[in-house]
Parts: sequence; C-alpha cells; structure tokens
Amino acid sequence: MKVHNEKKDKARFLVMMAMGIGDAVAVGLSAIDQIIKNEPEADGKIDVVCNELQADIFRYDPRIHSIICIDASFFPALDISALEKGMILKPEAIELIHLLRDKHYEGIFPGNTTPWFYSRLRAPIMQMGAFDLFKDYMLLRSNGDIPISQITRRTINDFFGNRLPEPPIDEEITLYISCCHIQKARNMIDTLNNQMNVSDRHYQLVVVAPDTSSAITRPPTHLLAGGITEAMHKKQHLIIYILPGYTNKEAATNLYKSLYSNFSRRIVLVPHEPALSLLETTALIDQAELFITGDTGTMHLAVAFKRLLEKDSGYSPRNVRKVIALFGGTNPGLHGYSKQTIVLGRGRKEQSAVIPGIFKEAYTGKERNFFDHIDPHELTDAIISQLEAE
Repeated sequence: MKVHNEKKDKARFLVMMAMGIGDAVAVGLSAIDQIIKNEPEADGKIDVVCNELQADIFRYDPRIHSIICIDASFFPALDISALEKGMILKPEAIELIHLLRDKHYEGIFPGNTTPWFYSRLRAPIMQMGAFDLFKDYMLLRSNGDIPISQITRRTINDFFGNRLPEPPIDEEITLYISCCHIQKARNMIDTLNNQMNVSDRHYQLVVVAPDTSSAITRPPTHLLAGGITEAMHKKQHLIIYILPGYTNKEAATNLYKSLYSNFSRRIVLVPHEPALSLLETTALIDQAELFITGDTGTMHLAVAFKRLLEKDSGYSPRNVRKVIALFGGTNPGLHGYSKQTIVLGRGRKEQSAVIPGIFKEAYTGKERNFFDHIDPHELTDAIISQLEAE
C-alpha cells in the first residue's frame, strides 16, 4: 500500500474505486466532481483509493488530497470469492481499514461491492437505494439511458440532501493531464509520420483501439477491418493508428495485417513497448480527428474533457472528442455515452440482461461473436459522417 501526492491539510471525503480504467473515469472522476459541486470547500480534500494503474488518471488532479494505492486483489470479482474478500479480511485489508478509519471522513463513496469492509470504516457511506436501482434496471431493460456517471452523481446528490438538480445525462467528466503528455503525443505522431513519409498536412488521423478486456466488448477484426477499409478507399488522406492490445495482444496485430496489404503507407501499429501510460494514451487520442473503440477504458478516457494542469504552457488539449463506440454484449445505456459518441450496436438482446449487459465481469459463457448485429458498412458511414462533420 502506497500513498501518493498527500497534502498537509486534512481530507474530508473518500472515493474508492472498482478495478477498471472505465470505473476510474466514469465513476471516480464523476464522484469527485459531484462532491465538490455539493461542497465546494471539499476541493483538494478528497482521498482516492485505487490500484497503481488507475493512479495515473488521478495523478495531476488538483482536486485530490491523496492517492492511496492498493493491490488489485482488494477489489472483488463478481463471484463467490467476493464474499470471502469482504467477510474474511486479509492483514493488508485490516491495515487499510485502520488507515482510513483514522482519517474520520465525512463521507465515503463506495466504488466497489464490499459492504462488510465499509461497515468497519465507521463513516457515512453514500449509498444508492434499492428502489432507485430497480428503476434504473427497468430503464436499461427498455434500452433507455442511465449512464453510470449519472447514477454516481445522483447518489452523491442524495447523500447531500438533494440540494442540487438532477444531473444531466451528458454532464462533463473532467480529466486533468499535463502539457508533457500532449508534447509527447505530438512528437510521437511526427516521428511515426516521418517513418511513413507522410508530408501532407491535410491528412486526418484516426486512432483505433481494437482490444478490450473480454470478447463481450471486443469488436472482431473483420468488422473493424471491413468498415475502416471502405472508409480509407473513400478518404484518401486517412492515416490509421492502431493502439496495442494488452489483454488480447493479437487483436491489434490482426487488424494491422488486415489493413496493411492495401494501405501500407497509411497504417501504423503503435509500438507495444515502451508501453504508453493512460494519460499518454489519452493525449494521443486527443490529437486525432476520430477515435474508434469498443466498450473499454480508452472509450472513457476519450470522452472525458481534458483540462491542462499547467497554465500558458504553449500546449493545450484539442478536446475534439469525436468517438465511435461499438457495443456488443454490454449495455450502452449504462456503460456508454449516447450524447457524446456515435454508438453502433444498440439493441442486442444480451445488452438488456443482467449478465453480460450490466455485469460483464460475471459472464462465464463460451466465447462468441457479440457483434454480428453490426454491419461493417455502418462503421464506414459513421467514420465518413464524423470526419465530414464540422
């Protein structure tokens, strides 16, 4: 357990994270923002408990008092072992409880599901009522929109007595980055373009994330390749950057091979090593005209509103935020951004189910194609429309 960026004054609130990158953005950053909307003096006095990977998302955020990093084993999976982790606490969990309990927080947002753990912290918990959960579930069953970020903000409003109006579905999620991340992204683009002998400054850069954490959310190669190929034939100035995969490393390589034979001078596979940090990846996506992704952490990073930590640095985020999100088995009404992205694939029956639509981590069925309801031409049309939009 490590504590980073700790400030001298006392923290007042705590936000705990579930294990995912998307959770850190959609839930964590939304929670921080909404706490401060309700209690402006909490700015700079909010602690965050997360894993080392997620910590990069919060590292430059001036609203945070300290980042407490713990091992991923603290976060429960959606299986029977979660009960054991919550009821039979390991020594490191006991150590964390003592650390957090001594801080005497005024409120704790529980970003994961360990009620026994939270009961030992002896602090008020920001809880969502069972009736609200039921209403949200029925809305999702009917293909409605109730993003997890909105649920987070509403839960915090309720904790503070509902003094603020209902948060909108497209509320901005602020993500702080540094000018060094933007500078590195620009240098990387210049280097890769020089390697391809790209001299035309009128090119349009499209970044693609072919990998996600599971087959439920990972678009198949033929879908991505088919849609992108047709778009590249129609748009001669398209340059495609393919982000490396870390769960399924073959996803990026397979897409690269599918496109290379026809577009060898317009296609780049971003090197796997040295690995880009989350904020470096965010800055690279921010420099593109368009981002194509499945339901994964990079989608949330792309949609977030990037704010620069430094002032007058000579660098600034573009915040174009043109995103095409392909959804397979997960519910876009909960996990997606219908107002900020072009969502392809909405309406598949599995999306309205509890598993995998809402809780993808609990899915244990065999691997299958959850994207066979999306035609590659739909992706092509979305690419062209986004690139031609003002």
